[in-house]
Amino acid sequence: MGSAIPVEIFEDDGFDWEAAVREIDLVCLQKASNASSSSTHFTPPPPPPIPKPNVTKRPPAKRQSTLDSFVGRPEHRPPSPPENQVASDPNFDAFECGDNNNDKSPCVGIDPETAKTWIYPVNVPLRDYQFAITKTALFSNTLVALPTGLGKTLIAAVVMYNYFRWFPEGKIVFAAPSKPLVMQQIEACHNIVGIPQEWTIDLTGQTCPSKRAYLWKSKRVFFVTPQVLEKDIQSGTCLTNYLVCLVIDEAHRALGNYSYCVVVRELMAVPIQLRILALTATPGSKTQAIQGIIDNLQISTLEYRNESDHDVCPYVHDRRVELIEVPLGQDADEVSKRLLDVIRPYATRLKKFGVNLSRDCQTLSPHELLMARDKFRQAPLPGIPHISHGDVEACFSALITLYHIRKLLSSHGIRPAYEMLEEKLQPGPFARLMSKNEDIRKTKLLMQQRLSNGATSPKLSKMLEILVDHFKVKDPKTSRVIIFSNFRGSVRDIMDALSNIGDLVKATEFIGQSSGKTLKGQSQKVQQAVLEKFRAGGFNVIVATSIGEEGLDIMEVDLVICFDANVSPLRMIQRMGRTGRKSSGRVDILSLA
Repeated sequence: MGSAIPVEIFEDDGFDWEAAVREIDLVCLQKASNASSSSTHFTPPPPPPIPKPNVTKRPPAKRQSTLDSFVGRPEHRPPSPPENQVASDPNFDAFECGDNNNDKSPCVGIDPETAKTWIYPVNVPLRDYQFAITKTALFSNTLVALPTGLGKTLIAAVVMYNYFRWFPEGKIVFAAPSKPLVMQQIEACHNIVGIPQEWTIDLTGQTCPSKRAYLWKSKRVFFVTPQVLEKDIQSGTCLTNYLVCLVIDEAHRALGNYSYCVVVRELMAVPIQLRILALTATPGSKTQAIQGIIDNLQISTLEYRNESDHDVCPYVHDRRVELIEVPLGQDADEVSKRLLDVIRPYATRLKKFGVNLSRDCQTLSPHELLMARDKFRQAPLPGIPHISHGDVEACFSALITLYHIRKLLSSHGIRPAYEMLEEKLQPGPFARLMSKNEDIRKTKLLMQQRLSNGATSPKLSKMLEILVDHFKVKDPKTSRVIIFSNFRGSVRDIMDALSNIGDLVKATEFIGQSSGKTLKGQSQKVQQAVLEKFRAGGFNVIVATSIGEEGLDIMEVDLVICFDANVSPLRMIQRMGRTGRKSSGRVDILSLA
C-alpha cells in the first residue's frame, strides 16, 4: 500500500503461522475422522465420512471459519507431489486441499509473515461496527446485512486488501449486478486501502473472451458482473485454482439459478479454498429466503445490524416517511370503470367453469390471477372437459393483461396504461380475443380523448407541488432529490413535467442499459457521467428506475419521492436508504387513493 495511506496493523491473536506451516506434512497424515463442521452460526448438513488419504474422492465443501484452513503451501511452487497438504491448530478444524493430480488443485501459497497481521485503514473515521464486522469477515465466510449507507463498501475493500497481501499470487474477485456498483467498489479499493491499480481490472461482457483470458492470467483483483464471472468459470477462462477471495454485492439476489448461485456451486465443485464475503442491505423478509442465501453462498456467519443497534444508531439520522394519498382523478376513474366493464364477462366465465376467484372484480390483482391459473394447471377441475381448457387459459390470459393495464392506470396514470393497451392490441392472442369486443374499443377511445384534451395526472401535480415546496426551504444548489418510478413511461412523463418547473430544478433520468419503447437505455459511461454530475451539482434531481435502488453511493439526498407505492418491501427499503445518511431526510410515497 502506498505510503500516503495511513494504516493500523493488528496481530492475529498470537497464532504461530510458521509453526503451522512446518506442521503441514505431518497434519495431512493425521486427518481427524471426527472433524466438526466449520460453520460458526449456521450448521450445514452433516458431511459424509472423510475418505482415507489414499482415496481420490473429492472431500465435501466446507464453510470456512478460520484463516489457517487456507495454509496449503508456505510459498508457491508447482503442484508436483500428489499428496494433500493441510495446516491445523488445536483450536481450528483440519482442512483438505484435494488431490494434486487434479489440474484445478489450489496453486496459491500464503505468505506466513504478512499473515501474522491484518491492516485496517485510518484514513477514514473509525466505526466500531465496521471494524468488528471486518474482523469477522476476514476469518469466516460472512453475510453482512447492513442498512444502506453504513459502509459495506469499506468492509469489502479492507477484506480484499488483506487477502491481496496474504496471498501474493492469489486472485480476488468482486462481483456486483451492475456496472455502476462495480465502479464504486473499484474507487473504494484504490482510494481507501490503496490496492495498486496495475493489479486491478474490471471485466465486462464487451471484453472479448481472448482478452479476458489474458487478463485473468496477468491481473490479481477483478471487478465483474455475476454473468461474466459465471461464463468465465464455466469456460475455464477464470483461473479458479488461484481464487482466494470472492465478494458478492447485493447478495439478496442469490436465489434459484441466479449467476451468484451458479458461480458458488461451480467453485465448490473443485478443490479450492475460498473466502466468501456477501453484502446486502435487504437480506429478505422470510426466514426461508435468508436461509436459502446462506446455503447458496456457503455462509458460516451472519453479521446483521439495523438502525437501532447501539453501535450503528450514532451514524443514522432521522428519516421521516410520509404516505401521501392522491385522488385518482375523474378522468382516470372513468377509464377504470370502463376497464371493469371489459373485465367482468371474463371473470364471470371463469366462475362458470368452476374457477374460484377469491376477490371481486374491483379488488382482484394480477398476482392473484397468476396464482389461480397455476393452481388450475396443476389440478384442473374434474367437471371441465379437456376441450374447454383452452377457453379457461384464454380467460386467464385476458384478465391478467387487463389487470396489468388497470394497475398501471392506478399507479402511473392514463398515458402509461394507454400505451400498454395499444401495445397489447397489436397482432397477437390478446388482440384476437378482443377483436370484436366493443367495451375495449370504447375504453381505448376514451383514453385517447382524455389524453388529447390534456388530462392531468394528479400524481404528477402533487409531485411538482412537493418539489417546489422542498426547494423553498432547501437551497437548490446544495440540496439533492431522487424520484423513483418503476415504469420507464412514467420516467418520461416525470421529466416532461419537470421541464415546465423553471430553473429551480435541474433534472436528469437514470435508467438501465436496455432500450424500451418509450426511452432509450443509458450506456455504462452515461450512467457514470450522470452520477458524477449529480454529485458535483450539475443536476439536483435524478429520476431513476430500479437501477438507482441498489447499493449505489449516489450521495446524500434530502428528499426521496416514490412515484409508485406498489413495489416490494425489499425495494422500498432500498429506496428509503437513499436518504437520512449524514443528515435528516424525508421520504414521500405517492399513492392513488
